[in-house]
Amino acid sequence: MKDKRIGQSGDMLAVPGVATDFVADWRGSNPGDNGTHQRLQASSESGSGSIWSRFIKFLRPSKIGWLIPAVLGFMVACSSQAAQFGWVPFDHVYLYLQAVCYAVLFAVLYMVAFRGVEFARMHAFDNSKPNDGNNAASPKNISNDGDNRNDSKLVVSQKSTFARKGISDKDGLQDTSKISDDRNAVASSSVVVPPRRFAAIRRYFHFRYAERPASIAADASILLCCWLPYIILLFPGVIHFDTGDQIAEYYGMPLYGMNAGKIWDHHPFLDTYLYGWFASLGKALFDNYNIGMYIYALLQAVGFAFGIAWLLAYISKTNLNRRLLHAFAAFFCFFPVVPMCVMSIAKDTTSAMLFVPWAVMYCKLIDSKLKLTRNPWFIAAFALDGLLVALTKKLGLYIVVLCLLALIIGKFAAKFKAAAVTLAVVLFVIVDMAIPKFAYQHINVVPGTPEAALALPIQMMARAAHDHPGDISDADRDAVDSYIEYSWDQIGRDYDPWLAVPAIGWTVKGKVPISRFAKAWLDVGLRHPDSYLQGFFCLEAGWMTFDAFSVKDQPIPKPVSVVMLPMTTSDTASYTYGVLQPHTPPTEASETVKQLYRTIVDTPGVNIPFFMALWTSVLPGFVLYYLWRRRKERRRDILAIGRNDEIGIDYRVGRTDRFDMADRINQSDSGDQTSRLVQANNKVSQTSRSHNIDADGLIENEVGDNLMSRATATGRSLLLKCLPWLLTAASLYVCAESMSRPGRPSPTRFVFQLVLLTPMVIGFLCSGRESQTATETEPANSSQ
Repeated sequence: MKDKRIGQSGDMLAVPGVATDFVADWRGSNPGDNGTHQRLQASSESGSGSIWSRFIKFLRPSKIGWLIPAVLGFMVACSSQAAQFGWVPFDHVYLYLQAVCYAVLFAVLYMVAFRGVEFARMHAFDNSKPNDGNNAASPKNISNDGDNRNDSKLVVSQKSTFARKGISDKDGLQDTSKISDDRNAVASSSVVVPPRRFAAIRRYFHFRYAERPASIAADASILLCCWLPYIILLFPGVIHFDTGDQIAEYYGMPLYGMNAGKIWDHHPFLDTYLYGWFASLGKALFDNYNIGMYIYALLQAVGFAFGIAWLLAYISKTNLNRRLLHAFAAFFCFFPVVPMCVMSIAKDTTSAMLFVPWAVMYCKLIDSKLKLTRNPWFIAAFALDGLLVALTKKLGLYIVVLCLLALIIGKFAAKFKAAAVTLAVVLFVIVDMAIPKFAYQHINVVPGTPEAALALPIQMMARAAHDHPGDISDADRDAVDSYIEYSWDQIGRDYDPWLAVPAIGWTVKGKVPISRFAKAWLDVGLRHPDSYLQGFFCLEAGWMTFDAFSVKDQPIPKPVSVVMLPMTTSDTASYTYGVLQPHTPPTEASETVKQLYRTIVDTPGVNIPFFMALWTSVLPGFVLYYLWRRRKERRRDILAIGRNDEIGIDYRVGRTDRFDMADRINQSDSGDQTSRLVQANNKVSQTSRSHNIDADGLIENEVGDNLMSRATATGRSLLLKCLPWLLTAASLYVCAESMSRPGRPSPTRFVFQLVLLTPMVIGFLCSGRESQTATETEPANSSQ
């Protein structure tokens, strides 16, 4: 029998081949038959004796997860040089030594983090369940349905034990009830009973983690209470530069070359009308535009609180350790970036407020195997929220559409995949075609141009124009000058390594097709690939470096840490929003928030969670690394579950049969031991086939379906649920800047959506089994 091994060397849950285990045991009990054992040992160790074969085995696709920290280390080293000096010294050896140091650091961190996540998964199950009532220590509120089932199994098991011992059912049931009570007492003992005088406060400030409107509202109120100091001190909200321009456009000011009364869709028109309406509300009620914007900021904070409360309730339904769940709640309550960005008024925060519930619904859709598409209320809310995400941020449309199209790779029914693809197509047609063609002319909106999406390619070309101003053909020069706003000579002369705005301008001429510009861009890149690499790393350095220089034009530039720096005061132009509402200097309250935040980010060790690269590069790299190493998780989880006595299928029964037959062979006086060994191997093969479990972990019967439903949501399903977060991280590389600089808006608002979804992704990785949402939507088949 050919021994197909299950698992891989180095995997935590790898299960060695059954035949090899039996050979080892049988060899120990029969030391005399050296020839047979040497042949079996040689066959089991074939292909692993030479260094070359081991090296080839190490380079297999299943063994190259180390490339992720290696590539990340090289990119971080290049970005560090680009952020400090504006160029990457590819011809100096110290760059590659720095890359090796970073690669080793990330490899060690990723391996340690992988083991930590695996430990969290192995110790994820917790009988305690946060209550939703008033009694914080009530066992009735702590036990869930799974615990009740376990209790019933415990009772049945105890009844069988009492029957074997001759104890009556009545006595047995009394004893088992005591055992069940003791079990509940143990579960409730993990809940710390507060002092009686603080019981009312403790009862209120306790997250319910339940997907019910009342519970979500209660959890949201706790978040708002924790954010209240920021809500008060940051009055009247933080209005970003772009937001001030949008409000001015709403009031008919001619901006960006537009005629008076026209709204340019360079910034999403829905945001423009939304902000303008609240500014008008403040002017009408309080004769102050800022009051209206503060009302919007308060409503935005409420929207974020409800979305985050729902996110916490959703991830609580996975088999996630409650301590980790409480850590996520504490993160949302006390991590200062969250409330500071919540009080910021910009299209990025508005879209993030809508994207959080959309991401939760997207994950619930995957948990249900897309069967929630048959629920009209769910699909209506899901489509409407996705439409609002797409209308409040340009990149939101592409993230939503790509997430829906990616559902094709999942193991779902074809009709449900078709429904997801149809929804993606409908959203794209509505946002990108129907609304611009039929609605813009009625609401005074001028369509935007794709210059923002071309920020990185134009910036790379600008670097080539800066380094090699005369090396371009006449045809390519004409294509560049006719398509983008500025000419080839202008983008080279005004090139800024860390900012793409001087190169991309505010629009594109579009006098030639984009295909001609793409051809010119490719021709220049083939002649000067080094300039393109320099332009890429300089523009995207903020997402991949931990330190930089303050500004390039200082006499002695000062090294600074590249951390998230949310704004604490409004930044509006005097000729746009400043005409409507005179700009006021920073208040003492906002300066207090700013100085306290600066103290935190300047404290070594404490400032680690505030590094931009941690959220934009290190964590996405680790998630990819983890998904790569866990791609065989489904097979190993099935074996781990199959070893559970509750299911009644023990994969190790094969080993038991082998050991029993080996004992009978040893005790036999006649017959060839080798032939008996072959017979034992064949019998165990038949035993495995009778349970419909093959060596690849594929289960095809009803019991197998039950095992699959209880396995962790890994593989493609886990990748799909992480996709909104991964696409959000990838979308950062389309932005026109990545580092905070004096006189420029902070790019922290671009990262805020990524920060909000990170706890959910970590919860997916650390969860011990797949979300219960799938079982709630459609109960799994049971073999009992």
